Amino acid sequence: MTHWAYSFYDFQDGLTGGYAAPVHPFHRERAAEVRRDAPGLRLLELGSGGGQFAVAAALEGFEVTALEYRTQGSAHAQTLAAQHGVTLRTLTADFYVADPGGPFDVICYWDGFGIGRDDEQRHLLRRLPGWLAPGGHALIEVYSPGYWQKHAGYTRRTPEYVQTYGYDAHGARMTDTYAAGGDTRTQSLRCYAPADLRLLLRGTGLTLTAVQAGGRYDPDAGVWHPQATLAECMTWTATLRPPERPAERPASPDSPC
Repeated sequence: MTHWAYSFYDFQDGLTGGYAAPVHPFHRERAAEVRRDAPGLRLLELGSGGGQFAVAAALEGFEVTALEYRTQGSAHAQTLAAQHGVTLRTLTADFYVADPGGPFDVICYWDGFGIGRDDEQRHLLRRLPGWLAPGGHALIEVYSPGYWQKHAGYTRRTPEYVQTYGYDAHGARMTDTYAAGGDTRTQSLRCYAPADLRLLLRGTGLTLTAVQAGGRYDPDAGVWHPQATLAECMTWTATLRPPERPAERPASPDSPC
């Protein structure tokens, strides 16, 4: 886990309360969409935050394992699960080294891919095929470079904090900075166009099989647009699949094995 993440997400949560929020209709809609295309009901969420999507997925009938490095996030996920009358398995660990078990039919990673360097992302991606069941796939939300280049410098001012978008063109990384009470913390996430992600996937055992553009926030109007083009979206979702595993052939009647 990249070092800045340990302090940033606690700082952000203290200002916004996002990780301690209830399940939003957006989480229910996303979980229902994942369910429609799922080959089975075993789901792993990486970086599950406060557990809002994990609980929504459990409400859709998934058997959920939620992997999150913040103890507060795992605890809130269990609180939400109890409130909604569902069960889920929470693991508090670093997904670069943890063993979540499995196999899983679907692996989801929302709002966080790109937290490390390219080699760290590739290390995580190499782990996914070993966690997937035959026929399973991964859904990874990826930050889109075009949006963050265009809106670098945007600043939101609230009574509690000041938030500023930025873009590191040399590293192709979005930056998101919060300032409050004389303290400033920044998250930095690597952005990938689909062509960039295909290069990153080389040697991981995964193939990009589908691209779905997400929405975009218009900072000038203060309006969220749930649908946008790939060129304009804040993030896009990659569907990743390992090669099809050959079916085992039954032994011949004359075979000694």
